[in-house]
Amino acid sequence: MRNYFKYPPLEWRKRKEYCVPQGPSFAWAPWTTLHLAGNRLRFKAPRHSPKFSSVEQARVLPGHDVLADSNLRHFNSTNMPNDHWGFATPLSRTWAFWGPWMTGCKAELHMAVTVLGRQPEHAFDLSFFHPRAFEMVLVQYLNDRYGHEHWDVQTHIPRWHGPVDWRRHNHLPVFSASCKIYNQGPDPDITNNLSYPDHLFLFPITDQHFVRITFVQHLYSRGERGKLTFDPTPVQALQDAIFNSISLELSPKSQASYNKVKAEVGDMQLTPTFAPLKWPVGAEEVADEQRNSRLIER
Repeated sequence: MRNYFKYPPLEWRKRKEYCVPQGPSFAWAPWTTLHLAGNRLRFKAPRHSPKFSSVEQARVLPGHDVLADSNLRHFNSTNMPNDHWGFATPLSRTWAFWGPWMTGCKAELHMAVTVLGRQPEHAFDLSFFHPRAFEMVLVQYLNDRYGHEHWDVQTHIPRWHGPVDWRRHNHLPVFSASCKIYNQGPDPDITNNLSYPDHLFLFPITDQHFVRITFVQHLYSRGERGKLTFDPTPVQALQDAIFNSISLELSPKSQASYNKVKAEVGDMQLTPTFAPLKWPVGAEEVADEQRNSRLIER
């Protein structure tokens, strides 16, 4: 539990000395259960406690299934160049990490759980429970979400780089993987120490939906040349603890769909490596994506 006397949520003075900030206690964190198309996603996470109280969280009523009406929201045009994808975000929270003796917020950890799927008129004629199909779906989604943004029209320097640090996981009843997407600067030859990568955890829950759990670490307190003036270990520790607590219980329908694909495929493992995609997506790649989408859409 955080010592509120030594680590109050205040900033009254600057401190240059290296410190170890404190955030919310994971030991006292409640369990959260999200209902997603009859599946139950469960994890342990502290209550919403951002730096600024004006930062709102996303949440749903206990027991409410966000896919009960099968309607997914459309993305904003600034986040997605087309209207092929839909999403629902049943949970988002942010946690602040404070320095000692009123030296202010040193970092924040943001978490969001998002369900993603294609809009009905652009649905794929395949099952997301098929590992090769799921990889293809991820390529399409990552290209649409990150691959079209660039810094300069003439040089086509991409704003994003990834996926990086691809890892497979086996603690859920379905295959899953994690990776990072970096928001790189306008000069890719210069290391951008101020970038905050999106840490993504991805896995399917139905034939046409998958979950993206996102963690973003905002590391604020820096000295000369962008060097951190605090130990970020507590931020990573909370992220790891939440991640390790995640469990999934498939609905009978999803379990039957998964078993059907497993009987046909056998090997339900994702690829062990996933090279960074070629971004920004050019006109030729867009044409290829459109052709591939038409081939697999219903």
